[in-house]
Amino acid sequence: MDFALNEAQQMLQASARRFLADNHPLTRARQALPWSDAAQQRLWADMADMGFLALLLPEDQGGLALGLTEASLLAEEAGRQLLNLPWAASAVWLALACRAAPASAPAPLRDAVQAMLAGRRALHVVDAGDGWRDHAGQCSDIVVIRESPAPGEPLQLALIDGAAVTAAPALDPTLRQAPALAPTGPWHAWALDAASRAQARTGYRLMRAAELVGVAQAALDLAAGYARERVQFGRPIGSNQAIKHQLANAWMGVDNARLAVLYATAALSENLPDARFACAAAEASAIEGALQATRSALQVHGGMGFTWESDVHLYLKRAQHLATRLGGASRALQQLEAQVWDAAANAPSATPV
Repeated sequence: MDFALNEAQQMLQASARRFLADNHPLTRARQALPWSDAAQQRLWADMADMGFLALLLPEDQGGLALGLTEASLLAEEAGRQLLNLPWAASAVWLALACRAAPASAPAPLRDAVQAMLAGRRALHVVDAGDGWRDHAGQCSDIVVIRESPAPGEPLQLALIDGAAVTAAPALDPTLRQAPALAPTGPWHAWALDAASRAQARTGYRLMRAAELVGVAQAALDLAAGYARERVQFGRPIGSNQAIKHQLANAWMGVDNARLAVLYATAALSENLPDARFACAAAEASAIEGALQATRSALQVHGGMGFTWESDVHLYLKRAQHLATRLGGASRALQQLEAQVWDAAANAPSATPV
């Protein structure tokens, strides 16, 4: 696989970086604005105008018909700027599900997705067993998906007013979250097959891994800049081997994670035989790389990194939050191990010589 981005992908990444840096700087991320704030709704509408919400949907559904690799580039830039809007759920989870089975989606969901594409509604998805709801108060609607009470029946979903959900304190101060309280309905049947549902969930998890790459890269950039500027005993601290090696190791972790995510998005989109292994490897690499980079960045900053005025601790907290949402490094490694054993069990037996 050629990991070099083509011209169109480079232009998409550059435009996303400029747009989010101008419209969602860290000073705004710190505010954790609710959806009811006009500035938050205006930003979402501007993202729709840029086409960021329609990347994965086919043209006949109002989309741009791009792939998961392009979406991961935008996700990385969202992580870099600590975006606190439910882009991954709206533009990836629901887009993949609706793309796979457009006719099966209930009318309320189809209407909500069309309003999302127009920039009027921001949808966050909570699938069965996902636990806490992120973006409480920071989205227009929460789409709750559960198994049907009757075996063999279609999935059920309910649309909840996201702005009305009471938010609780979160580890990441740029996000709002709420406990997973069971909605009372009304419930709508959704005949989404298991394969399409799994594809949507996996694609969404890959976007969270791509966000981790962006978080890690931004923290690493902060640390490298600080190491060049901070002078101790007459020379920059970055000239010390202890700092150099630490940042070099962190860079390797970030680069490995980025390449793993790029390959996983291509493997999932093209249904390659090793897609499941590639996705598990991408999650594990992103979690390990982001935690290593953000912890190293905090150490390089020393006591300054622990102050509220410093931005580096925000990246550490977002990395920990996303890693927890993905189940942590141990779960990712268990998934990798399971994939290795499955591959070994299904491999053809060696022919004796």
